[in-house]
Amino acid sequence: MAHQAAAVVGGGIMGAGIAQVLARNGYDVRVREINEELAAEAEERVVEGNYGLEDAVEGGYLSEEEKEETLERLTFTTDLEEATDGTEFVIEAVTEKLSIKGQVFRDLDEVTDDQPLFSNTSGFSVTSIANAVSDPSRVAVTHFFNPVPIMSMVEIVKAPETDEAVVERAEELVDELDKTRVTIDDDPGSYGFLANRCHAAMRAEAQKIVDEGIATEEQVDKALEEGYNLPVGPFSLRGIGEEWD
Repeated sequence: MAHQAAAVVGGGIMGAGIAQVLARNGYDVRVREINEELAAEAEERVVEGNYGLEDAVEGGYLSEEEKEETLERLTFTTDLEEATDGTEFVIEAVTEKLSIKGQVFRDLDEVTDDQPLFSNTSGFSVTSIANAVSDPSRVAVTHFFNPVPIMSMVEIVKAPETDEAVVERAEELVDELDKTRVTIDDDPGSYGFLANRCHAAMRAEAQKIVDEGIATEEQVDKALEEGYNLPVGPFSLRGIGEEWD
């Protein structure tokens, strides 16, 4: 299936993962970073980073030819207008700070037309982000999970103002990428959507149990991993890259 171009704004771990998955599924992807150094790092991350294209080839998930074809569909640039011109949609994947995301969406409002604008935020409300653009109906959240090439879940979050066609395009995209989706309503009064809110409650209770001296971190992880078949307990998850507030 032939696809149009798509833009990914931000080439960090999440943005690089999203860009890789889009390109592997036929999209011509423009990744925009704020300077040449970061753009080069983003390209390196897609190719050589954890769960990058080289890992996919080594693991037998991708042929060398498919890797080269994927790379041909990827462009890295510092020009936001160049990155977004003629794209079917834009996915924002910058640092998880609302002020930075707000500035990105204000910039996108100036250089894009009417294509959907998706945010990969892991918890900021659609409303708070959509306020930065003149037409909030264009904005929805597509929250991919890390690492994007491996994890199947994507949370799609819509505000009351979000155009139904934008939501449908997000759902179609997730289906095209052969991932699993849940579509939920925005809740401007909270942070974290569905999965992260549930996980935050679990880790808060886990920490309380340890603080009260009832069990050790290792015992909590063991109980949850073996009792509920979790792939990794909350304390082990923190140890492999997640930061707790």
